[in-house]
Amino acid sequence: MSGLQRNTSVRRGVAPVEAHPGAEGNTVLIDRAGSEVERLRGVVAQLMHTAAHDPLTGLPTRRLLLERLAEVLAHDAAEGRQIAVLFVDLDNFKLVNDSLGHGSGDEVLSEMARRISGCIERGDTASRFGGDEMVILHPHAADGSELALGKRILTALAEPIFVSGKEVVVSASIGVALCTPGMKSAAQLLREADTALYAAKDRGRARLELFSDELYERAEKRMRIESDLRVALREQQLFVEYQPQVRLKDGRVVGVEALVRWKHPKFGVVPPGDFIGVAEDCGLINGIGRLVLEQSCRQLADWTRLAPGRPLAMTVNVSPRQLSDPAFFTELRQVLADTGIDPRALCLEVTESAMMRAPAEIVQLLDQIRQLGIYVAIDDFGTGHSSLSRLRDMPAEVLKIDRSFVDGLGSETGDTAIVSSILSLAYAMGKHTIAEGVEQPEQAALLLRMGCEAAQGYFFSRPVAAERIPPLLTGALWEARSPGAPHSTPHTEAQIRRGHRYFIDEFLDHIGAPMGTKAPGSP
Repeated sequence: MSGLQRNTSVRRGVAPVEAHPGAEGNTVLIDRAGSEVERLRGVVAQLMHTAAHDPLTGLPTRRLLLERLAEVLAHDAAEGRQIAVLFVDLDNFKLVNDSLGHGSGDEVLSEMARRISGCIERGDTASRFGGDEMVILHPHAADGSELALGKRILTALAEPIFVSGKEVVVSASIGVALCTPGMKSAAQLLREADTALYAAKDRGRARLELFSDELYERAEKRMRIESDLRVALREQQLFVEYQPQVRLKDGRVVGVEALVRWKHPKFGVVPPGDFIGVAEDCGLINGIGRLVLEQSCRQLADWTRLAPGRPLAMTVNVSPRQLSDPAFFTELRQVLADTGIDPRALCLEVTESAMMRAPAEIVQLLDQIRQLGIYVAIDDFGTGHSSLSRLRDMPAEVLKIDRSFVDGLGSETGDTAIVSSILSLAYAMGKHTIAEGVEQPEQAALLLRMGCEAAQGYFFSRPVAAERIPPLLTGALWEARSPGAPHSTPHTEAQIRRGHRYFIDEFLDHIGAPMGTKAPGSP
């Protein structure tokens, strides 16, 4: 018909566009794509939000945090304001996953994220950086507001939560770094916050540390030690010295403790305290521990061949990381097979703090080690937080009394009482005792009178090279009748036990126990 055109559909993308005749015969296009475009925009926005936010916690991702941090660092500095980054890491979160399962661990993370979100201010960004690490960007820090924010987060996270019907308390450590816009890169500011976080962990956890030049120097030193330590393992710069352990009643050497040393090509002999902690943190302790165990057991085998009728025990320190290694037990059995030593001549030391918080798997492993005939010792005993029930259930036969208590024997009433109580406890539980850090003859004499079986320390001998041990096995390193000892008469076993009971009584008096509890026959 004249003046009219057939309706036709054309496609613009995926949306139809219909053509209609106008009043003067012109075609008018009606675009139905509007609503479809809006829908697609919504889908894209949702996808972008999902990609930029963690699906578990709902917090912004690492990538989004980095973008926002780079943006605020590029701005001009406002008067008196700085940019702060807070690096938050949950303490011992692995224990939650191991004991309650990863599902419960996810619940804890979600709750922690909710609490952190409730602490931040307008303009702040809280992100999940990875695992149990969260980073908060506080772009308008002033007058210590970053520290106040960190303290609020610590308080909020310290409150218990209920997961699977159980109350769980998970603390956190926080590292804080500050800078003026334009002065540092995002990577540098985050690295400084991470350094401060490491310091917070190192200084006891559940605390906040602010980055400083001192922390930077410590971090640089730690990185240098880690790098040099890797070289030391490859180039065999590590070696073992041995400190004699003396039986107090006759002064004879009955054992030695293997102690690792590092001969640095530039700095000379590096003390273990300067590198063992670093080795633990970076995972090198397994290689170091394996080296010490193999070398000390081979050395014990050599000494046994030289003096087959002379019993000698070897004590070797093992770390929690070694015990957590699935290959440790197999390697231990292989060392015993390769060296041919009597398992009863080997004693493995675990620190009290590690022993008391050891998970069930480690306790089971230690029990398997005992079944091989190997002794297990609790090192630094008295410095941790042992419970009697936990100690009773631990597969350990030896308690090593920490040097910090031995140092005050005879001069500090508190130290004397603590050593006395440890010895009483060991005697009652049927455990052996070794006192560490003996430096004076009076300390040795007092330990003997208190009923301590063995001791080690500079008074008897410093740690020495392997070739210096055999001559020490031929005689006594100390005699109870030597000048300076409180008693000049030999101590029989009965006298030692009576003296031991006397100190039990003294300890009971010290804590105010009734006098009627004294053991029969006590002085």
